[in-house]
Amino acid sequence: MALPTSRQEFVDHCFRRLGEPVNEVHITEEQADDIVDEALKYYWDYHFNGMDKAFFKHIVTAGNRGDAVFGIRIDAAGTGYANTDTLTLTSTLGSGAAATLTTDANGAITAVTMTDHGDAYAIAPDVTITTSTGSGATLTAELGGFIPVPENIKGVVRVFPLGSAESSTSNMFNIRYQIALNDMYTLMSNSIVPYFSAMQHIGLLEDLLVGKYPIRYNRHRDRLFIDMDWEKATVGEVMLVEAHEIIDPDVFTDAWSDRWLLRYACALMKEQWGTNLKTYQGVMLPGGIQLDGQTIFSEGLQERKELEAEMINNFSMPPMDFIG
Repeated sequence: MALPTSRQEFVDHCFRRLGEPVNEVHITEEQADDIVDEALKYYWDYHFNGMDKAFFKHIVTAGNRGDAVFGIRIDAAGTGYANTDTLTLTSTLGSGAAATLTTDANGAITAVTMTDHGDAYAIAPDVTITTSTGSGATLTAELGGFIPVPENIKGVVRVFPLGSAESSTSNMFNIRYQIALNDMYTLMSNSIVPYFSAMQHIGLLEDLLVGKYPIRYNRHRDRLFIDMDWEKATVGEVMLVEAHEIIDPDVFTDAWSDRWLLRYACALMKEQWGTNLKTYQGVMLPGGIQLDGQTIFSEGLQERKELEAEMINNFSMPPMDFIG
């Protein structure tokens, strides 16, 4: 029997392990899809093979600055609006932000496009719409100070400093460039211990005097807030972020054949199967067969608990100590 390499093959494999086609597994396709999603989320959260270290790049835009308007959120779309309606952003602290509307056939606002992010905003400006026919829309301006994070990123470790004295190579006056220019010939014939010690010392000084950027990240918001002086970041500059990226089985199909994931999804399906049948507990079928959904449910629940304990004990990375 071939190992699964797609979502449908994964579901079919689980159904066969539960007894099909000999026995009919009473789970709908929608329930099976929900169970696969739940199993994957648990797998990503705890299994050491569920995520991988990744580095993603973000090109700084004008809206990323902390004193600029990043975008405008649509809280209520309303009706009767037109693309020619005018948006006004009002604030006593800050100016210059502007945006345009996009509406559908019913006049509901579907998108707001920033044409200018403005600057010097201390608080988010109020948003008003000048319209002759529209009503019911509510728009909220959101300030920057963050970069958007891809959906496949589930954890952020750090942001590499911009213009680091140790690592920057954007100009000929940085330390690495000067050492390579003036002393590389001596490094080829002499010990590199002085060079290594010097770079370690420079890194220590940079950590003490400059420090790392404080960051705030929540996976449900998909935004990485960076508490730094955004004046140091120029539009078009690249920010490098160290993060943890999920292993998407639709891209890396070998993940569908993970033994623990298959067993865990089967346990969840058995638990759901028992839940569906418990409604008819004790009903007699032709031939003297009696439905016993409670037993199926209990077996699935016990298997799930055992597999989750196995995950924590055998497949999870140990928790890192935090002091301070």
